[in-house]
Order: sequence, then structure tokens, then C-alpha cells
Amino acid sequence: MRRVFEFLTAWALAAVAATYVILVLTTPFHARGTGLRAVFLVLACWGLVAYWRPARRAVLSRGWPPGELLYALMVWLGCASYVLNMAVATLWRLSGQPAYIINNAVFDFWIVLGICALAIGVTVPDLFGKDVPPRDRIRLGTAWVGMAGLVAYLVLAQPNLRPFAEAIRPYIDMGHDYRDPD
Repeated sequence: MRRVFEFLTAWALAAVAATYVILVLTTPFHARGTGLRAVFLVLACWGLVAYWRPARRAVLSRGWPPGELLYALMVWLGCASYVLNMAVATLWRLSGQPAYIINNAVFDFWIVLGICALAIGVTVPDLFGKDVPPRDRIRLGTAWVGMAGLVAYLVLAQPNLRPFAEAIRPYIDMGHDYRDPD
């Protein structure tokens, strides 16, 4: 019985899942979705900044880069993907589009899993540890404050982004024909 408590990661993931179930049962979907997207967007932007140098070294290395640089590039590309996804989702909601597409428990759980992955990803490289130069600490801290400020503004002010959404709508709608009977 005692050995069961040795698996801290399994317990942490079970606690995340249980907390998410409680969150779904107690929080309105719009507030929950907006908050989760905000946290995910901040962590993904922070990941872009944190992994920029090793990702750039991977891209500019001669031959095939070593595994740790490929890992950094993978995390950076994942963060870029998340930023784009969360930015479009935020734009979608703040431009008055239907909520059901992005405000549902399944999509929100995907975000929770992504938040867990990014929380691990942005803390593993010792972002603010003793080996990080002061210039990088300032850069990362500035990025964190800027992203947190942007998300706080979007969540609290909820500006009408409909004009911007309409401007990029032709690019979002490409490849989908609304007249298609399927």
C-alpha cells in the first residue's frame, strides 16, 4: 500500500483530472473556457520566448542537430501551434462567433492537458535558475508580464474584435464550403 504513494506524477495527473471535473461541474462554460485559454496562451507565449535560442540553434546547425536541440525545436513548434490555436479561439469568441465550437468540456480538457505539458516544458530548462544570464531573466520576465497583461486585458475588457475577425475571415474560411451538404 505504501508503494502506491511513491508515484507522484500519477497522483499529480489524477489530481489535475479530478480538479478539472470539479471545475466543469462548478464553473459556467464561458468563464471556464476564457480562463483556460488565457492561461494556455500565456504559457505558450512564454514557451516561445524560453525556447527561442535553442530552437534557432537547431534550425541553424550544420547537419542534423543533437537530440536536445531537436527537443527544444519540438517544444518551440508546439508552443507556436498553441499560440496560433488559442489566438484564433480567443478571436473567435471575442468577435461574437458561436460559443459551442470552443466552449465545451472536451475542448477545455484538451487545454488542461496542454497547460500541464507547457507548465512542465517551461519549467524544465531552469528559466530563472542560477545558470540563466541576467539578460535572459529580464527578457523572460518581460515576456511573462506582457503576455499576462494582454490576456488580462482580453479577459476583462473583452473588446469587440469583429472588424479584425471579418478582415481575416477569408483566410479562415478557405477550404470550407458552407453550401456543402455534409
